[in-house]
Amino acid sequence: MDLTSKLAAQPGAEPVPGVPDAWHWSRMIFSFDAVVARDRVLEMRVMGEYDPALARAVLELARDHAPRLLGSERPLVALDGLSCPGWDFDTVAAVGPEVHEYHGQEDAELHKATVALFPAWRQEFSGSETLAEARHQFDRGLQPTRLRRDPVPFLRMRYRNERTGSHSQGPDRGLATLDVLRHELSLLPGSPDSLVEWENRLGAVYRAESGTALTVHGPDGSRQTTGDDLVALAEQSVLRPEESS
Repeated sequence: MDLTSKLAAQPGAEPVPGVPDAWHWSRMIFSFDAVVARDRVLEMRVMGEYDPALARAVLELARDHAPRLLGSERPLVALDGLSCPGWDFDTVAAVGPEVHEYHGQEDAELHKATVALFPAWRQEFSGSETLAEARHQFDRGLQPTRLRRDPVPFLRMRYRNERTGSHSQGPDRGLATLDVLRHELSLLPGSPDSLVEWENRLGAVYRAESGTALTVHGPDGSRQTTGDDLVALAEQSVLRPEESS
């Protein structure tokens, strides 16, 4: 399959200046940029506001690290080192055809050869994402086609609150947002036999329990705490995990 010809044949496709085997085209509110690397297509899609300099930076970083990106068995790969004036993204994220649906309806062969790219922040990834988690993050969690978005720090959690009757689904920690963690921790005081457990992107696990007092268990041991201190610990462990490890 001649991938370069397939990209060049996209309606309105034009070469990306200075990037060999790379093409840009647009359709309605979407902008597309793609480059051929090692018999694969590395493609970035943007809905709405678009910056060609950022798209080029994403393509170049992904192409330069194609061996690592394409050789990984992980469903989601994060490449450090993205830099572009006017943007604070520091990472390029990549997912394969088992996660994305690019070209899935119109060209099955091109779909299988395509790796979807998007600019992101390193704090959004752990490197341990399951296939289901990668699909969730790509489909909903990280809004990969939007450039104007807020970072979503990587976080897994589970909780059970005996006072409110609320709880997470199943015995395992699942993806969540920092706002959900803050909310559940705020409900923990005065809720005996309740717990909130969370995991940051470095894999450090913390568990807060409510009994006669609030207790938090973490990598450094166990201690009693207060509601405010517990929320502060959670924020630091998620937003600045290196300082908490």
